[in-house]
Amino acid sequence: MKNLLKFTSAVVVFAVLVLLGVRWAERNNRINLTRARIDNSCMVDSVEIADVLRPYFGVSLLKLNTDSLRLEIENLTGVDSVTVRIQYPETIVVTFATGKPAFVLDYGLQRVPVTLRGELLPVGWISSELPVLNIVGAPDGSVIASAINLFSKYGFDSSVPIQVSSTSIVVTQNGVRIVIDPDRALENWRNWCTVSTVVTEQINEVDLRFRHQAVMRSAEET
Repeated sequence: MKNLLKFTSAVVVFAVLVLLGVRWAERNNRINLTRARIDNSCMVDSVEIADVLRPYFGVSLLKLNTDSLRLEIENLTGVDSVTVRIQYPETIVVTFATGKPAFVLDYGLQRVPVTLRGELLPVGWISSELPVLNIVGAPDGSVIASAINLFSKYGFDSSVPIQVSSTSIVVTQNGVRIVIDPDRALENWRNWCTVSTVVTEQINEVDLRFRHQAVMRSAEET
C-alpha cells in the first residue's frame, strides 16, 4: 500500500512538473511554430503554400488547429489530400497527395490539364505527352467526363484526335470520324468495334448516336 501511494504521488508530481514546463515553454514562446517541412508537394505552387502557412507561424503548437490548416491547403489547385503533423517543439510536417495530369482540355484560347476524374490542375502541369481533348463550345461537365472515361477505358493513342461538344464526342481513327452519344459513350464504342469490320474506304464518318443502327456517310455526303 505504501509503495502504491509513493508511486501515485510520484506520477502526480511528474504530471504537475510537465504541465508547469509546458506552460512555461508556451509563455516564453518556446513551442511556437517556426518551421514547416513540406513533403511530396510536386508541382503545387510553393507561393500558394507559403501564403496559407504564413498566418500560422508564431502560433503556439498547442493552439494550432491542424484540421483547419489541412482544409485550407486542400483547397489549393492540384491537391488531392494532405496531412498535417506536429513535431514538437517548433515544427509541422505537411505531406501532400497531388493529382496526376491525365489529359489536356483544349478550349482553343486556353489549355487546361485535368486528372482522370476531370479535376482541374495548374496550367504549368501540361506536358507534350498528354492526350488532348478538343473542346468545342461549352459542353456540360458530364459530357467532358464521359469523353475522359471513354479515353481512359479504351486506352487510345495520344495522337488520336478527340473532339467534345455539347451533343457529341467525335473520335477520328484511321481517317474515319466516329460520332458518339456522350450519354452512351461506352456502348457506342463497343458498337463501333463491331461495325468497323465492314467500313469501306469510301466511308469517312460513322454516326452511332442512333439506337441499334450506325449511320455511315461518305465524303460526298458530309
